[in-house]
Order: sequence, then C-alpha cells, then structure tokens
Amino acid sequence: MNLLPSAPTAVVPVPAAVAVSSPSAPVTAAAAAALLLVPGWLLARSWGARGVTAVGSAPSLTLGVLGTATLLAQRTGQRWEPTALLTGWPMLLLVSACAVGLALRRLPLPVTITSRDTRGTDTLDRDRLPRRERLLLLAAITLAGGLTAIPTALGTGSWDNPAQASDAVFHLSATAYVRETGTASFLGGLAPMYGGTAVYYPTGWHAVAALLPGDVITGANLLVVVLAALVWPLGVAALLREVLPGAGSVLAVGTALSGSVVSPLLLLTSVWPYGMSVVMLPGALALLVRAVRSGKVGARERTAAWILALGACLGVLIAHGAAVFNLAVLGLPVVVAAGVPAWRSVWRRGVGARVAIAASGALLLLLLAGGAWTMRRPLAAVFNYPRAAGNIWETLFAVVTDHPLLATFTPWMPGNALVFALAVWGAAAWRRDMRVRAWAVGTGISLLLLLLASGPAWPLRALAGPWYTQRARIMPLLTLGVLVLAAFGIQQAQRRWGAAKGAPASALGRGLTLMRQHVPATLLVISLLAAPGWRWGLRAELLEAIHDPERISYGAMLSAGELDFIRRIGGALPDDAVVLGDPSNGSAYLWSVAGTKVLYPSRPRPSTAELRWLGENADQIETDPRVCEILNRYGVEYYYSDDAEPDGLTGGVRKPLWGEALARVPRSALEEVDSQNSATLWRITACDAE
Repeated sequence: MNLLPSAPTAVVPVPAAVAVSSPSAPVTAAAAAALLLVPGWLLARSWGARGVTAVGSAPSLTLGVLGTATLLAQRTGQRWEPTALLTGWPMLLLVSACAVGLALRRLPLPVTITSRDTRGTDTLDRDRLPRRERLLLLAAITLAGGLTAIPTALGTGSWDNPAQASDAVFHLSATAYVRETGTASFLGGLAPMYGGTAVYYPTGWHAVAALLPGDVITGANLLVVVLAALVWPLGVAALLREVLPGAGSVLAVGTALSGSVVSPLLLLTSVWPYGMSVVMLPGALALLVRAVRSGKVGARERTAAWILALGACLGVLIAHGAAVFNLAVLGLPVVVAAGVPAWRSVWRRGVGARVAIAASGALLLLLLAGGAWTMRRPLAAVFNYPRAAGNIWETLFAVVTDHPLLATFTPWMPGNALVFALAVWGAAAWRRDMRVRAWAVGTGISLLLLLLASGPAWPLRALAGPWYTQRARIMPLLTLGVLVLAAFGIQQAQRRWGAAKGAPASALGRGLTLMRQHVPATLLVISLLAAPGWRWGLRAELLEAIHDPERISYGAMLSAGELDFIRRIGGALPDDAVVLGDPSNGSAYLWSVAGTKVLYPSRPRPSTAELRWLGENADQIETDPRVCEILNRYGVEYYYSDDAEPDGLTGGVRKPLWGEALARVPRSALEEVDSQNSATLWRITACDAE
C-alpha cells in the first residue's frame, strides 16, 4: 500500500472535477422536495384525496412506498440508488398502487353498495377552497416555511458542515453505508453499523438521504430543512383542512402557526429518523380524519379512504417504529370518537353483534400482542433505557411557552404562550363538539406522558418508555394537539369578537373595528410580536448547538479547521484505506465526509465482542499480538489521533463513551503521515509483516 508523504504541503488535494460536479444546494433541496412529495401526491390523487390534503399527506405515502421497495430490493438483489426510482421497485410499486386505486374508485361493479350512515355529506372530501382562500393558505405555508428555513440555514453555517451530535454521527455514517452497499432495507440494511449483523432499524431517513444528489453531509442538512420548513407546515395544513368544518382565514392562520413551534425542529437537529416520523404524522392523521368522517358515501370510497390512511400510517412507521405509539396517542381518540355512534348501533342489534365486537377486539389484542412479541428486544431496550428524572416546573414552563426540553437554550418570554392560550380556549368546547373532545383527549394524554417522563422513577413512569422516557420526544405530540386545539380557539375568538358594526370616527375606534373584522390575522400578528419572528434567534441557536464548534451543546468532535484536514487526507488516502481512531475525536467523520472507511463509525460501544475488546486494548499494540491480528483482519493500516483535551470545547474532542485505549496508542507503533493543529494521521507500523 502506498504511503502518503509526511509533509502536509505534499498531500494530493481532492481533484477539482469532484467539486465542479457536485450539485448546488438548491438542486439537492429541490430533489428532496420532489422525492418526498411527487410519488405520494400521485398516490393520494389516485385513491381519491384532493387539494392540500393530497399534498400534505404525500410524504408519508411516499415513504410507505419507498420503505416497502427497500425490502423488496434487498430480497431481489437490486441496488438502492437513484436509477432504481425509475426502473426498479419504487416505480413498480407506485404504478401498481395508483392503478389499483383508480380501478377501485372508477371501475363499475355489478352491485352498488352504499354506506348505512346517512349523516354528513355525500363525499369524504371538503368543498374546493375559493381562489382567495387558496392564496391565503399558500401564503401561510410560505410564512411558516420561510421563518423556519432561513434561521435553520443561518444556524447550520454551510450546507457541507456536518452535525456534531452522537445520533447524527451514526446516521451520517449509516447513510454513507447505504450508498456504498446499495441496501436500505429496515431489516438488515444497516448491518455494517452492527458488525455485519442484520438487525431491524428504521431506515426511512437513510433511504431518502442516500438517493439525494451530492455528498452525504449536504443531503442530510438540506433534508432537515425540507422536512421542517415544507413537510411539517404542509402536513399541518392538511390536518387542519380535514379537522375544521370551515376554512378561510382560520385555516390559513392555524397553518401559519405551525411555523411558530420549535419542538419538531429540535428533534431534527439529530434524531433524524424519529424527527421524520413526527413531521409526517400530521399528514397521516389528516387521511385518518378523512377516512372516519361521517357521510353518505359508497363502500368503495370509504374503503379507498381507509386504505390510503393506512398506507400513510405505514410510511410514518417506516420512518420510525415509535410512531405506532404516536398514532395511538393522537389517532386512536379520533377513530374512537368517530366510531362510537356506529358501535352503539351495532351493539343494539343483539347478542350476535356483541359477540362479533368482542371477537374483533380479542383478535386485535392478539395481533398487538404478536407484534409486541416480535419486537420484544427493541421494545425491551426502549422501556429499560435509563433516564434521570426531569423537573416538573421546567416541563410546565416549556408546555406553556413551547420551549425546548433538551440542552440549554435562551428562555424566550412569553414564547408561544398565545398559541397555548388559544388551545385552552379551543379545548373548552369539548362538551358540545365531539371533534374537539377527541383532540382534547389526545392532547391530554400527551401532557400526562410528558409529566410522567419528567417525574421521579415510579411504576407509571414506564408509560413514557416508548419514547425513551425523553421529554423532547413526547413534546411534539403535545405541540401537534395544541395546534389543532388552537385552530378551534381561533374559531371561537372569531365568533365572539368578529362582529363589527358601524364606522367609529376616532382612529382608535377604526383600528379596533379593523381588528375585529380580521380576528385571525390580528392573532397572527400578535403572535409574531410576542415571539419576535417566532423566535428566529432561538431557531438559529438550535442549529448552532450542533454545527458551531464553539456553541455545541454537548461538546464538539470537530474543531474549526479539523473538517478541512479530514477532507484533505480523505482525498489522498487509497480507496481501500481503513482508519482506526476514537470516534469521539472526529475520526468517525472520515467515512461520511471524506469517504474513507473507519473501524468505528459511531460513538456507542460496537455490537461485536472483537471490536469491543480492541477498543479496550488498542494501546497494547506492541505487546499483545491479538491487536495486530484484528487490525490486519479488518485491513486497518492508518490511525487518527487528536491530542486536544477531551472537553468538547478547546479542540474538538469529546470524552469517549467507551474504549479509552483508542486514544492511547503509543507513538512508537506509528509513523506520522499528516497533521494539522492537534489532529494527526498516522500509518501503523507495529503490525507490518516481518
């Protein structure tokens, strides 16, 4: 193997052609948006959804198709790469699903079957919005997206600046492996991250990120923006469109307020698969609300609506398995509330009907038990995850102001308190409105889970286990419920204050009259003033907390110039090079940033006993022959060190989670290749064959 020159100035730079051929950030962002929206929109339209509901639910439907395609591609040996979108399983599944949807809805049947339900309308779709209201809704989505995208971009710094968080390191490396192996299945697609062992892991995020043009880091950063600034407001718009009986300015302002919350953006700073499932949840819930809406509709339309809703739920589950609990918390009350009248009617038909209901319930419990048994190991790991108790008062403050429940950020006052107040007002109508009652129940359950996760270790705290007992993972459920209830609150405010008669002579009177004529718009302006620009600075701060080495919340792994060093050595090392290093000192980024393989691509303890042993004994390289034996088996010839203090502040080195010996490999066993500041690349000489 060729030895790199030891002088830094002699290192061969990355060829200029590589940089020239990289697509621009707008191209990558557009590709991400098109990939998430277009397939799902075609599917939604084919199965009967219309308008903003079809667009807002599209990402979850797309992921349902892509997730299924990753499994089929793995089983048939098809590589997961961009060309597969047009020639492989994704296209075949999409065309087939669209064809089935069109056939179910349009082909004539020998007998027309109609629903027994005679309440409501004769269609599941809302009336088409007038042009003015469509423009208002578009402006609301643009406002919510813009006030999220711009501070997110500012906090990120540059699009090729990698996120420095433990979860992000894992997901960046995993995406790089998906690109290399061509396998993105949730059943073993991330085997390289687990020492070659095929395990279940939600790979929806990685499957999408691996298909984007350009490098891994840029694709990941722009996918965050697309999810937070486009998918989230579109999903909330679709949900409110289905929940609200009316439309107009209430729908527009309710949608705009989706840009005022920070909890989804907080998740997307590092826990990307779970964050993806959360931002896709509103779109899936929109289809669920549509499917259970009462109306004099035919069985075919009802069936198509349910299949479409279940397909969207599948996409959310493919993004992350914990979504099944999110769907249960917010979706189950909606289904139960809509089904109560029908269940009462069936129950009154006699013993046979009651037995059928009981048998259906027993079957459902058996299916849930079977699923829980199949996933018992991941579930056990989640429920048993150790988590220290939080602070109840801090949690309540966060609930009222919508403040991040992770790390430490500037406490903006009064934060999003206006939206919380509107939600409380909206929830007050729960006695007379079944729809409000369903969302009040789901929001109340979310609040209870959040408080359980904050409290001391007692038996009921296990109910928060599906979310790793982490408040930041539960908070978006409460956020989504609050947004729906706030929309009801805006309606209540419009009914109470919206009537304005006469034309007062004074300027103050004219101003008050104008405000009463436009109550939703007035509330929107007040929210923007109370939380300036919807806490623009806080949004930038959230992203700086994982991208700026001087502001990273839990400690930097890359110093200011270390990223350039990694790119330089990665462009000069042989293609088959493998590097040993402590993953907490920046070495793990060699794989996702520079395409150079590393033995430890993420911070947690590796799953294989051999690599765990090596991490605990790497400093015995000159005395224990087993160290060289393992290194030679994995083809490791290089070592990455960073001599900075492992404080996560001064030199981009965090305290290791395990394997302290990885930082203590003796220099007598090495030969320096290149260095910059405290970081050095070495060639391992102690294992050379004699």
